[in-house]
Amino acid sequence: MKIHRKIYWLLLGLLIFTNCKKEPFNYRNKFLGEWEFKVDRTEFNTDSVGYYYHDSLTFFGKIKYGTNDDEILIEYSNDNSIMLTIDKENILSNFPSHYCNGEFDGNGKIHLYLRWGGLGAAVTHTVDGEKK
Repeated sequence: MKIHRKIYWLLLGLLIFTNCKKEPFNYRNKFLGEWEFKVDRTEFNTDSVGYYYHDSLTFFGKIKYGTNDDEILIEYSNDNSIMLTIDKENILSNFPSHYCNGEFDGNGKIHLYLRWGGLGAAVTHTVDGEKK
């Protein structure tokens, strides 16, 4: 009877072990997690009334997997996040406008320059982040 019990437990263990899904290595993993972001936000409009606003904040955000297998979601403030494409050489792309750019420096830091607008009005976010 003891031999049957040992065989049962052995088969059950093998069944569980072989059914565990293994997560393959993903090149985006090194960027995922908690980050501290320093964000400078500027808004301006040069129309007849004129408008200028600037603030700076520090935000503890996250970088997560994006929707697609080559995307990351950067949550750099309570109200702001951006989904970017990242290739295996850590090059960021798919920015919302041609004024935007950014890069990982290879030492757990990221720099983003984001700008929307035109014709005398714009919003800019300069984001510097460090992985925690």
